[in-house]
Amino acid sequence: MKSVSAVIAFLVACGWGLDAFAQDGMIAVKVRRWQAEIQGEIKVDDSGFEGTNIDVDDTFGFDDKEDFDELHITMGLPLLGRFNYQFLRGEYEGTRTLSADITFAGTTFTASTQIDAMLEFQVHTLLWQFGASTPGVIGADVGAGGIAGIKYFDIRGTVDDAFGNSESVEIKAPLPVFGAYVNFNLAKFLSVNAQVHGIKFPDSWNIGLVGIFYDATVSVDLKLSMLYAGVGYRLMKLNVQYEDGTDADVDLDITGMFFEVGASF
Repeated sequence: MKSVSAVIAFLVACGWGLDAFAQDGMIAVKVRRWQAEIQGEIKVDDSGFEGTNIDVDDTFGFDDKEDFDELHITMGLPLLGRFNYQFLRGEYEGTRTLSADITFAGTTFTASTQIDAMLEFQVHTLLWQFGASTPGVIGADVGAGGIAGIKYFDIRGTVDDAFGNSESVEIKAPLPVFGAYVNFNLAKFLSVNAQVHGIKFPDSWNIGLVGIFYDATVSVDLKLSMLYAGVGYRLMKLNVQYEDGTDADVDLDITGMFFEVGASF
């Protein structure tokens, strides 16, 4: 957290004394680098074989933060709010020598065998943000409102060993999401932003997923003319049961700091 405070202090210091400040544009483009750490368990059943509850850190070796890259494109329309498209991509890779047998997607990998594991994420998001702003509240411009949209997950997990055994599983599903956001423009060049969106989805929806998902972020951004940069923290929670040919139970937390830069027009 000391590094976050140092970066925020640097951004604030750079902003003071500038004469030209950015206003929110109708179109904005942003890229983000998320240093994502994963924790949790995965269980995959297949061909009548019950899978093992696998800790992704201890068993798969996903014990390092990985860099996830993300692109945001936002368009604002008068009276209609803002429409935001996001594309997120990243993967985890790990190598471990098993201390016990595990079963993944119908294949058993035996103790003392070295395995290579991979978990790849691709997520497409389309959000509609609608709300209002109130200038001058507690000395700052404040905006708040709701979020609605859809998120499409494409998650692929693979396990291999030195004996030629290999298994993979894919989770592909769209999710409707709802949430809220709040923005504090502390000055024309400095803003604090927070949002959360997600869904709890029952089996009756018949989308192949049962469980809960949410995605929460908080960030501090410095705006200079049309450009801006910032830091933040993100928590993505995915606790679902997937039933579409292969049954998978996924309970994952992906967390970490991110850095972002962008431009508004």
